[in-house]
Amino acid sequence: MHIPDGYLGPPTYGSLWAAMLGIWSYAARKVQRELKETQLPHLAMASAFSFVAMIFAVPLPGGTTAHITGATLIAILLGPWTAVIAVSTALVIQALLFGDGGVTAIAANCFNIAFASSFAGYGAYRLIAAVNGRLRAGKEGEQHRFGLIVNTAGTAFASYVGINVAAVLTALELGIQPMIHGSQSSSYFPYGLTVTFPAVVIPHLTLVGALEAVVTAAVFTFLQKGRNTMTTRIGMALAMTVSLLLVQVPAASAHDYLIEQKGNDLLLLYGHGEQAMDFEASKVSKLKAVDAQGKDLAVQKEQRSKAMALKIAGQPAAVMAELDNGYWSKTIYGWKELPKRKASRVVEAVRSLYFTKTLLSWNATIQEASGGMRLEIAPMSDPFASKPGDQLSVKVLGSGKPLAGLEVIGFDHTKRGTTDKDGLIKVPISAGLNLITVEYKEKIKDDPDADALSMTATLTFEVKK
Repeated sequence: MHIPDGYLGPPTYGSLWAAMLGIWSYAARKVQRELKETQLPHLAMASAFSFVAMIFAVPLPGGTTAHITGATLIAILLGPWTAVIAVSTALVIQALLFGDGGVTAIAANCFNIAFASSFAGYGAYRLIAAVNGRLRAGKEGEQHRFGLIVNTAGTAFASYVGINVAAVLTALELGIQPMIHGSQSSSYFPYGLTVTFPAVVIPHLTLVGALEAVVTAAVFTFLQKGRNTMTTRIGMALAMTVSLLLVQVPAASAHDYLIEQKGNDLLLLYGHGEQAMDFEASKVSKLKAVDAQGKDLAVQKEQRSKAMALKIAGQPAAVMAELDNGYWSKTIYGWKELPKRKASRVVEAVRSLYFTKTLLSWNATIQEASGGMRLEIAPMSDPFASKPGDQLSVKVLGSGKPLAGLEVIGFDHTKRGTTDKDGLIKVPISAGLNLITVEYKEKIKDDPDADALSMTATLTFEVKK
């Protein structure tokens, strides 16, 4: 949800800087008047809590990420103005030292997360607390316990409201850039509200909002039951939050582009089976199909849910596809689908290309068919004559030349070995669909958005059981 540099134009980020300067000034005076000296460690611990909470990214469909913030919880415990200062501090540190969020967008991110999210969540909590007040005030026994349950549920709901308010504002700020600067401008975020609202808000209404609610309720319950000082309890809550996030945030699963036969259909997929994900048709830069004599066949593509159907005129023996997966930058928080110039504090930036081939029959002509792919896995013998458990010799080629020392991956994402000096390796054959994958990087020059070209090749074929 952090907005990077270059996404917002001066009218947007300038207005938000002006707004946040006033908000920060008032918040500082408010906290100085109301926060006791003995409570200052609470402010520092709250900033640390928010910083830690925002470190853990949640993988989202399409390769993007989001994270929880802890803003509502801090507002409930220490007050919304204290939350503004605490969360703003965490956001500034992330932007300046770790490159998560742009420097020009600091005010925008602070407005959305530190200010709007804190006050929206705090307001929702106060409303629920007011309704629940009679159950909490001076009651013992079952009524009191029921009141605590309602109050804890209220913190969860309030945090859900808070993080989604921040998501809506982020989508709005990004989506109005084409209106302000023109839809053809490449200087700022190019997509309108019809794109930003589904892309940003829907994941927060579902996965991210639910995770924020669960973590907030768990930490709030822990703090209410603790008998230590508030500072000690917040410190312990930090450790608890890290543990919760490590358990609940799933690791991103590896995905490859591959061609797979399903019934009478040939499908181009991003991922296999239930792990298949949607992808943009524009990423497909080349499709090629040949028959058993090596003759080119016409290929038409039809976009489907989580797949692209390939309609081929004739009986194909081999089908190949090339995909340009765009620019990706590796930051301290993981990979982001951004060119190097759009990301901050980049560790590595690549342009990602995929080359995938499926075999449907075999002869000497098919063995030589490469479709001009820059990276290819070529069987040295007929894979369809193999039995499960046999070894198949394959050669890895880069621009037609053998590549030595490359790691070859099997269907279950386990290493099968490395290619020898001639680019050869033997891989075990399994019953059903076989998937062989290899990755190769080469340095590129004169591209300000990438340091290297990252190429991935896959080969698929099916062996009868």
